[in-house]
Amino acid sequence: MSEEANGRPEGGGATRPVTIVCDSSACLSRAEAAALGCDIVPMHYLVDGVRRDETYEGENGAYDALLRGGTVLGTEAVYHSAFYGEFRRLLGCGSDVLCVTMSSRLSGTHRSAVEARDQLVGEGADPARVAIVDSWTTSGGLELLVRRARRELSTGATLPEAVARLERARALQGIAFTVPKMDVLRRSGRLGAMRRAVAGKLDRFLVMELDRGGIRDVDVAHGMGATVRLLVRQVPQAARDGRIVVAHYGESDATRALADCARRTMPAAQVEVCDAGPVVSLHLGVGSVSIAWDVPRDAER
Repeated sequence: MSEEANGRPEGGGATRPVTIVCDSSACLSRAEAAALGCDIVPMHYLVDGVRRDETYEGENGAYDALLRGGTVLGTEAVYHSAFYGEFRRLLGCGSDVLCVTMSSRLSGTHRSAVEARDQLVGEGADPARVAIVDSWTTSGGLELLVRRARRELSTGATLPEAVARLERARALQGIAFTVPKMDVLRRSGRLGAMRRAVAGKLDRFLVMELDRGGIRDVDVAHGMGATVRLLVRQVPQAARDGRIVVAHYGESDATRALADCARRTMPAAQVEVCDAGPVVSLHLGVGSVSIAWDVPRDAER
């Protein structure tokens, strides 16, 4: 049974459905998105001048080979016009909109969504019918927040209530990650002091996390085994019986080791493995891995 089709009351007591909209950096398959009542708006990536759409998890083909073999690489945020068209279509179909985007500190996608909403309001749309949340995360973390959004709506939350709860949840969820090489972060200009110190050191891996949407260094581990254990240690004790998302960015030797360590260390958790897709992979580097967790149970409202 779909988790869709719950919404907020209209004036006459009926309910209006709420469709969740998010960008393609969420680790959601086509079937999962449909079950959650979530429309995916594609981001884009470019390899040697060829522009490609990022789509549902599992449908992006052998993008890691393209990225490894490409000379000139780039990404594009979701266009304002894409969000505008999707929001307008949904409002016309009688649905309200809850848009959850990847961190505004990582992409211009959030800004595009806000601009699309502002344009619709300027054209006469009811501003109460379109809400936008900056997730402060991406990949597995964004998937977890989308799932939480649907749970909130399905249990009767109004659109403003759902937004307030998601904004609280985003500060309590977490995602930690590591990259195989510092080259990509070096080119992006995002190398902090610790990252510069680790860059080029053999068999040293930096573990980072997203903190209010921005990258924060956690620690350095020696060897992939120690790195995997360090990643798992970032999951709070109170979140270890919930949903855990291990995401790989293209093919990565660390994926199975990280998932196995998570399952062994957190036997009560529901650990899933997913492919995070080409856009974030291009920014982190093919071979990166992450682990994301939901709000710890002791922090639930």
